[in-house]
Amino acid sequence: MAGQQTAKQQPAVQQQTGVSVTTQVKQLISSDAVKKKFAEVLGQKAPQFLASITNTVAGSTQLKKCSANSIMSAAFVAATYDLPIDSNLGFSAIVPYNESIYNPQTRQWDKVPKAQFQMMYKGFIQLAIRSGYYEKMNYAVVYEDELVKYNPITGEIEFVTDFSQCTQRNAGDESKVVGYYAWFRLKTGFSQELYMSTAAVDNHAKKYSQAYRYDIKEGKKSSKWTTDFEAMALKTVIKLLLSKWGILSVDMQRAIQDDQKIYDEDGNGTYGDNQPDIVEAQDAFVVQEPDSNQIGGLDLEEVEE
Repeated sequence: MAGQQTAKQQPAVQQQTGVSVTTQVKQLISSDAVKKKFAEVLGQKAPQFLASITNTVAGSTQLKKCSANSIMSAAFVAATYDLPIDSNLGFSAIVPYNESIYNPQTRQWDKVPKAQFQMMYKGFIQLAIRSGYYEKMNYAVVYEDELVKYNPITGEIEFVTDFSQCTQRNAGDESKVVGYYAWFRLKTGFSQELYMSTAAVDNHAKKYSQAYRYDIKEGKKSSKWTTDFEAMALKTVIKLLLSKWGILSVDMQRAIQDDQKIYDEDGNGTYGDNQPDIVEAQDAFVVQEPDSNQIGGLDLEEVEE
């Protein structure tokens, strides 16, 4: 059943030299061993999901620079949750990221492009729905003329009661977006909401995403935070709300920890995008040497707060 197999049980794949990544991925998904592993978690959905891996790689120049191992490992994690990897659908994605790996021969940190599994906001909502604990939930972008007041100390939020008088949303004026909101009600009757101002979300992204800090510094567009701030902002609000106040199913707990991990062929996961500021980056992939005092991840630090 999808969601019950751990990353440790991912199919081992062998990297080939002199062959394009797209070709390697096609060869791997055609192998009986890989087909069997994906069928174990997806059943009859496996062939369609495997085909989507090829399409995802073919449509991304940056993923073609990543190892086939990391692509297949990230895809397998998504498969265990039974979530599509087409980022346009908003459930999960395979995202390219450059991991710093120490080379003992050169005594230098080599920049190795790898693919990481990333949950998206609809993915967290889907897992919450599947858990059966939630009666209702919703999320929204909040415009200036819709917000009456917000108290960041108590968490109390007040919106207008007559939205017919609000014009900014219908006008599509994104410059008037002041924040992001998520809310749920459990079947027990307990409800909770979370609002984050645009500035608060931006500060969160700068703190936890090295790629976003790099984009701001260099004027690049390599981070999902840069190319789709709204989707990442909604994901942040929903993820924080559920992780701090919701009832977490086993799959939800695992998803919070798996989000933005890079997996090797043995199923060992590490976080990539929570490093110190870049000092002398040369391109969108370059990251600074990992800080040995960090345990990685937006995810673990958020949950443990």
